[in-house]
Amino acid sequence: MAAPPSPACPVARPAPYPTMGDIMAASRAQGLDVRLRTVGPFFRVTATRGEGEDAVELGRAEGVVRPWPGGAVLHLDSMRMTRATLGVSDRPLFGLGIFLGAVAVRHGYDAGCARAELLAINDTALPRQGIPTEPFVKRR
Repeated sequence: MAAPPSPACPVARPAPYPTMGDIMAASRAQGLDVRLRTVGPFFRVTATRGEGEDAVELGRAEGVVRPWPGGAVLHLDSMRMTRATLGVSDRPLFGLGIFLGAVAVRHGYDAGCARAELLAINDTALPRQGIPTEPFVKRR
């Protein structure tokens, strides 16, 4: 009978979060080509479908990993889907935004980010009912 594992020799357990390789493999299984490009602290994640000249960009996420007291912060500036996503007949099971976000967040995690920020979401150019389009001005 084998001895129980000691603290000096822990049992190998699967990682609690998906690795970048796991995320990329899952996106490829859904027919997406997801790529992460970095220049210094700036990054861009793009998702395309097709190959060569037939490749169509479906969406992108852009941001920066910035130093901050207490740990770096993943700052996601934008995430945009193109109109080409509407023409995709076999859309990804979990949605394109999930893959873009997962790659961005994993990149931040690997870069040592303690937290992430997404400043705003603008789903449409049209103003929403009940939400003023002008900044709120407090009057006395």
